[in-house]
Amino acid sequence: MSAPEIATLIAIALLGHVMALFWVIADRSDWKICDKTIYELPISKEQLKREIINSIHTPIHAVLLAICLYAGFFNASGWTSFVVSALITVVWAEIWHYWSHRAFHIKQLHWIHLEHHKSRVNSPFTAISFSFTEKLVFNLGILGFLALVDLVYALNFYGIAAWYIAYLFINSFSHANFEIKSEKYLKWTGKFITSTTYHSLHHSRYTGNYGLGTRAMDQLFKTEWEDYEPLYEQITSVRQPLSKLRERVDPSK
Repeated sequence: MSAPEIATLIAIALLGHVMALFWVIADRSDWKICDKTIYELPISKEQLKREIINSIHTPIHAVLLAICLYAGFFNASGWTSFVVSALITVVWAEIWHYWSHRAFHIKQLHWIHLEHHKSRVNSPFTAISFSFTEKLVFNLGILGFLALVDLVYALNFYGIAAWYIAYLFINSFSHANFEIKSEKYLKWTGKFITSTTYHSLHHSRYTGNYGLGTRAMDQLFKTEWEDYEPLYEQITSVRQPLSKLRERVDPSK
């Protein structure tokens, strides 16, 4: 592996923890980004301790990606292969995340996802708190599929790495307890793209809103919470945080 590839892998391995630290500093420093609290509920020291312990194996995605490189996959170069590789990863990750996520909510498989769902209100460390099995299955599903594609069409390591970097950023923001987007977000981009509030409802209510970065799969398969948009407006426009885990509003109002 080249020095740039090693540097990229190290960045991917550490970024989740760096983002967790970012949220700790932002919250304690009362940055403007933390103005719109989603759930005004306490987070216990026990939750934080459990999440930090779970985060130890978070960098497994970087290890698996390094193994793929060592095995000779993802060696294409050039901007075309970079863009194509990134787009294929974006689309497949969205599909794989939705269906594997729903599968993890089946009774027989829920033990895989249970550790992540112990966090009903998200903390700075929830985004990197998963069972080892869940992290393994999620990343094997993504990289295994991409390795198969690579046999037919050579993929670019940096295109795939770009998705991982974006994912680690987005996943961190999705698991914050603060809505960073504006009250106008739902008028355009927010009709298709998720928000922090979107995923927070999944944690607090335990089901629904399974999507990773878009609302497309949830809307297509009728798994989106109907009161998501009015709740988003309550948090961003009225600036009224939610005070109960299963707090709901009438979506018709």
